[in-house]
Amino acid sequence: MQRRLLSLFVILFFAVPVGVSLSGCGGSRSGSSGAFCNGTIGPRVGDAQSIVLQPTVGGVSLGFTQTSSVTTPTATDCQGNAVTIAKYTYASSNQNIADVNPNTGSICAGQWNRNNASGIPDYTFCTNTTNVSGVAELTASGGGANSNKVLVYVHPQITAITLGAKSTDCVNDPATNCPAYTATATTSAPAYDPNTCISFNQSAQLVARFFAGSSNITYSAGHANFSAQTAGLVTFENTSGVATALAPGTTIVTATIANSTSTAGLISVCPPKTITISTPNAVNGAVTVNPNNTEPITATVKDINGVTLTGLNLTYTSTTPVSAPASSTGIAPVFPGTAAINAFCLPPNCNPSPYGNVGFLGTGKPVASNTLLSTTPGNSSTRLWIGSTDSKYLVPVDLTTGVVPSPTALPYTPNSMVLSQNGATIFMGSPFGLMTFTTASNTIASVSTTLQGTVLAVSPDSGTVVISDSTRNQISVVNTATSTVTSTFTGIGTRAAYTPDGETLYVTTAANHLLVYSAFTSWQEYDLSATGGANDVAVAIPSVGAFVGGSTAINGRSYCPTTVASRTVFYPQASLTTVSAAVGDRVASTNDGRHLLDVRLAASGGTPIVNDVTFPTSTANDGANGSRTFTNTLPTGDCPESGLPPAFGTAVNTAVLTGVTTTGITGVFPASDSSIAFTTYLPTATAAAGAILPGYVPAASGTGTTRSIALTGSATAPVSGVFSSDNKFFFTGTAGDNQVHVITRSTLTDTSQIAPRLPSNTNTTGTATPNLLVQYPRTVTNN
Repeated sequence: MQRRLLSLFVILFFAVPVGVSLSGCGGSRSGSSGAFCNGTIGPRVGDAQSIVLQPTVGGVSLGFTQTSSVTTPTATDCQGNAVTIAKYTYASSNQNIADVNPNTGSICAGQWNRNNASGIPDYTFCTNTTNVSGVAELTASGGGANSNKVLVYVHPQITAITLGAKSTDCVNDPATNCPAYTATATTSAPAYDPNTCISFNQSAQLVARFFAGSSNITYSAGHANFSAQTAGLVTFENTSGVATALAPGTTIVTATIANSTSTAGLISVCPPKTITISTPNAVNGAVTVNPNNTEPITATVKDINGVTLTGLNLTYTSTTPVSAPASSTGIAPVFPGTAAINAFCLPPNCNPSPYGNVGFLGTGKPVASNTLLSTTPGNSSTRLWIGSTDSKYLVPVDLTTGVVPSPTALPYTPNSMVLSQNGATIFMGSPFGLMTFTTASNTIASVSTTLQGTVLAVSPDSGTVVISDSTRNQISVVNTATSTVTSTFTGIGTRAAYTPDGETLYVTTAANHLLVYSAFTSWQEYDLSATGGANDVAVAIPSVGAFVGGSTAINGRSYCPTTVASRTVFYPQASLTTVSAAVGDRVASTNDGRHLLDVRLAASGGTPIVNDVTFPTSTANDGANGSRTFTNTLPTGDCPESGLPPAFGTAVNTAVLTGVTTTGITGVFPASDSSIAFTTYLPTATAAAGAILPGYVPAASGTGTTRSIALTGSATAPVSGVFSSDNKFFFTGTAGDNQVHVITRSTLTDTSQIAPRLPSNTNTTGTATPNLLVQYPRTVTNN
C-alpha cells in the first residue's frame, strides 16, 4: 500500500510541472511568430507559404554541357508579404538529364563534377556522356515551402533558328505551331505567314524551327525569347512567340535560346496604302486660312487590308513653309500666300525596313497623302537683298521704308546667294570661302575659308547647305550650325533641290549625272547622258519624285524604290518625256501639282519655248490588284509592289515666248498660287533697251497663254527674279540699267524700280547687274 502511494506521488510530482511547461511553451510561440493566417491555428503571418522560381513561363533551354544560373527565388506569406529565407535548397527531378547544385541552383545540361580526386571543387564543370535529350523539373525549397516547377529542356547544341510557314507535317517537319510543342505554349493567335503582314493591333504567333546541324530538334529545344531589332513595330508575348503589331514596317527578329542569340528571320506589319488629309473648312481639296490662325489637320491612314492605323510618325510638308508652315496640329499661316500641304509616311521614321529588304511586302517605301491647297489672303511687305556676281557688296532693302541704303561690303564677291527658309541667314558662296549674312542685323556673321564653291541649296529646316567646289571636284553637305561637312560626293554640281521635308536632296552635275542623297539611302548616282542629260532639277508636287531637264528629254524619277535584277534601285525612272532639243533649259513645278514648266532654248541667240508638262493619266500599279489612275496629278498613296516600276503619265503643251532673244535661260519662277510663271534670261551682245519679261499662264487643260511685260527705261534683259510671298509683286534684276524692277501682278506692269547702285568689280566707274536676289516677307499689312 505504501509503495502504491509513493508511486502516485511521484507521478503527480512530475506531471504537474510538465503540464505547466507545455502551457508556457504555447504562450511563448504566440508572442514570437505573430497572428495566424486563418483563425487560431495553422500557418502564421510571416511564415513562407509560396516560393516563386523563375522563369515561370517557357522554362530553361540548354544544349549538352551548357550551364545556367537561376535568379534567387522570391517567397511570400499567406498575405502576400515578402518573406526572407536564409537558404534555399534546389532539386532536379532527373539529375541524369539536368543536374543542379542544391546550394546555388546552378544547372548543368548533363552532370556536375563531384568528389573529384584532384581536389577540384564540386559543381565546377559540366559534362554529358550520355547525350540524351529530355526534360527535367527544377524546384527550390526553404522555410517549409516549395516552389513551382521550372522545366529544363536539355538537347544538342542549337546551330540555327529559322522563322517560316507553319508545318503541315508535324511528324517529319516539327515546328512551334505543332501540338507537341504548343501544349506548353498555349495561344489563340494564328500562325504567322512570312509571306503576309500583320495589320495594326492584330497578333500572330511566329513559327520557329530549331536545328542542331541538319537535325530538327524543335520538340526538345524548349522556348525561345524573341525580340525585334527595330523598336516600336511589334511587341512579343513572353516566350510564346506571339507578336502584336504596333506600327507598319519590317524588322529582323532575334531569337534567344540555350544561352545563345541568333537572327531568325523577318516579321512585317502591314504598310499604309492610303493617307487622306482633311481640314474642317476644306472644300474640294482647298482651304482658306487667315494669318495667325490654325486650321487643324486630320489624317486618316488605312493599310492594305483596310485597317485604320493610328499613332504614326507622319511627316507634314508645306511648299511655302515661310508663309504657311504645316504640322500634325494643323496649318498655321504667318504670311499671305499659297501652299501645297501633304502628309507622308517616310522610312525610316515611318514604315521602315532593313536596308537589304526595302520593298518587302510594301515596307521600306514611302506613302504620300492627297494634296491640300492652303491660301492665306492679305498683303505683306517685303525685305529684299540685292547682290551681284560682279560686286563685293550687298544691298538690303526694306520696302516698308522705301529707302535704299548704301551697299554693305562683303569679304568676297559672291558667285551664288541663297536665303534660308526661316529668313535668318543668307548663304553666299565664293571661290575663297562661304559667307553667312545675318538678316536681322544686316551684318556678316561668318566666313569659312575651307568651304569654297557655289551654294546650290539650303534645306527647308535651314540645317544644311549644299556647296559645289569645282576646284576640288567635290559636292558637300554642310551642317549650318557647326560649319562642318557631314557628307561629300565627287563631282561638280550645277543645280540642286530639296524635297519640302528636307529628307531628300537632288543634285545635277556637269557630267549629266543625277545624284540623290538622303540619310537613309546615302548617295545614289544615275547617269542620264543617254536620256537627254541633266541641266536642271525640280522636285515634283507632291514630292513623290523629281524631274530633270535635259537637252532632248525630261526625265521623271520616282521616290518609290524598285527591284531590278535583285538590286534595289531607290529612285528609278518613272517617265521620259521627249521634247525638242536645246542647248539649255530650266525647270520648275507649280504648287498645285498640275504642271511642270520646262523653258528651253534651241540655240544661243534664239527664242525660248515653254514645255508645259501635265499629268493626265498617272498610275500606281498594284500588281495582282490592278492599278489606280490619277487624273491631272501624280500618283499618291502607296508605292507599286516590289519589282513593278512606278509610272508618271505625262503630256506636253508647247508655247513660244515671242519677243525674247537670249543666250541662256536663268530661271523659271511660278507664283505660289500657280496662276502665272515668269522666265528670266541673259541678254545677247546686241540687246537694246525695251526688253520684256515673259510670263506664262497655265491652263486647266491644253496650252496656256503667254504674257509680255514691257520693262521701262534701258533694261536689256531680266536676269534674276523672285516673287513676294503674297504673290502681289515680282522683283526682277535687269541688265542694261542695273536696277530691280517691281512688277505688279494684278496689272502685269512695271510699276517702279529700285536702284541698288552695286559697285562693279569689272567696271570701276559703273554699277553691277543685280543678278542675285532673295526676299523674305516683312509684315502683314492688311487682309
